[in-house]
Amino acid sequence: MLELLQGGENRELPTEYLLSRIRGRRAHLISDWGSLIVSNAPFDYLTSSRYMGFVTEKSPEGLWRDLMKEFRWVYFQMNSILLEIFRPFFLYSELRTLFMCLRFIRERKALRITDILAVSILSDKIKKILRESTDVTSAVKEISEIFTSMSVILTVPEKMDAEGQGRFEQQLTNKYLVSIITAGLHPVMLGFFIRIIDARNIISLFKYIKLKTKAAPPFIPCGNISQAVFTELLRKKDMTYVDGLVRKLTGIRLEDVGVHVENSLYRHITAYLKRAGREPLGIGPVLEYLWRCSTETMNLSILFHGREIEREIISAELIS
Repeated sequence: MLELLQGGENRELPTEYLLSRIRGRRAHLISDWGSLIVSNAPFDYLTSSRYMGFVTEKSPEGLWRDLMKEFRWVYFQMNSILLEIFRPFFLYSELRTLFMCLRFIRERKALRITDILAVSILSDKIKKILRESTDVTSAVKEISEIFTSMSVILTVPEKMDAEGQGRFEQQLTNKYLVSIITAGLHPVMLGFFIRIIDARNIISLFKYIKLKTKAAPPFIPCGNISQAVFTELLRKKDMTYVDGLVRKLTGIRLEDVGVHVENSLYRHITAYLKRAGREPLGIGPVLEYLWRCSTETMNLSILFHGREIEREIISAELIS
């Protein structure tokens, strides 16, 4: 993993230092989403004196860039013990950066790559590949070779068009998740990634059954869902059974609360991390903060794209 992320700054400050800083920054996260939902100009709040959070930009791409900056700040405040625990999380988050850059290579948007890598914590080796590659296939081959150091063996699609790249992104994400689960994680981090795997498996089932995607999705092992159950739901192609699975894992009935599958699964992760965050001296408060920053960015993105959508629909979409 050292080849994939930047090294820390050797700040051997006590963990309590970061926990104290996190508690202060956590107080600035948005808690009153109701007023933003009904507001005619919700993004005006981000530039008002009332908001003291990490978001400074008001475009979809700018929102994610601000999230990366915040993650970068937390990353470089960590001592070696925390870095060892959190690197799997940060690399999982940086996969999105990697995939965006690969798309920009295919679309020949070099300036966009430079912009996004400026706030990334990907290693200099990875950044060099992404900045200098003019062909997405060669970039993918070089990156695949680096991931083999983590026993993530990848197959490069013969045709690296949008569809081929999508398959590669799915393959890399799924294999990465399995590799970190089987390599061993801190218990709180393990619980988080098991729920991420469950979410990805259920969302892929939903897309296959409800949205009628062409190819059957691959199963990701190491979660709470067995391959036998996953295969049976693929065969039945009935959303009733998927709803039952979501209810069993999360306690949420989709038809009762009117939320989408993805939203209910993310709410389940939020509830898990809230419990983990009650341990004042553990890693839970840090992981919960990072997740809260992620969901805040997702919610703001939903508000941005849903300006013309009914407020009740938007309310059901937000992750709480």
